Amino acid sequence: MRRLPLLAVIVALAPALTFVPAPSRLDPHVPPAGTWQLDPQRSVVEFTVTKLGFADVTGRFLDFAGTVRYDAVQPEHSSVEWIVKVASVRTDAANRDRSLQAPEYFDAARHPELSFRSTRVSALDAGRLQVEGAITIRGTRRPLTLIATPIAGGFETRFELDRYDFGVVGGRVMSRLVGRTVRIHLRAIAHREDT
Repeated sequence: MRRLPLLAVIVALAPALTFVPAPSRLDPHVPPAGTWQLDPQRSVVEFTVTKLGFADVTGRFLDFAGTVRYDAVQPEHSSVEWIVKVASVRTDAANRDRSLQAPEYFDAARHPELSFRSTRVSALDAGRLQVEGAITIRGTRRPLTLIATPIAGGFETRFELDRYDFGVVGGRVMSRLVGRTVRIHLRAIAHREDT
C-alpha cells in the first residue's frame, strides 16, 4: 500500500477540520474586554406600570450616563455603574411627567438622580452575567440582582421593583389606581473608552 506524504494527508483533511476561535470570539454578541461608556442614543431606560388594573403606562428616562468595565475572561473583575436624571422622565403625558417630579413620587428636587452600582459580577451560561449591586431611588438604597444578556454592542436586562420599597407612593387617590410593581427594561449599548 502506497503511503501518502504527511502534507497530502493534511491538505485532504483540512476541509473537515473545525476551527475553534478563542473563547472571547465564540459569541459575536459578547463584547470584548475594556471600559465602555453608555451611548444614550442607543441605550434604553424604560419602565412600565399598570394603571386601573388593566392599562399599561410606559415611560422612559432620556438623560442618563453609565460606565461598564467588562472582562470576558474574568467576569468577576467587571463592574457596572448607571446614573439616571429624574427630570428626564417622559411618559407621553406632560402633566404626568410633571407629577412624577413631585414629592409623593420621585421627589426630584431632593433626589434628582436614580442610580445602580454593582458590587459583584459572575458568569452564567451563554455569555450571560449575574450582576449584584444596589439601586438607589428617592434616596433609598436596596440590593438588586440582575441577569444581563449579551446583545450586539452591549447587554440587556429586565427586572421588577416594588415602588413602595422606595417611597414612590403617589397621592392618596393615585396610590390605589397605579400598580405597585414596576417592570424595568434596561438596554446598555456602549462604545469603548479606549478606541
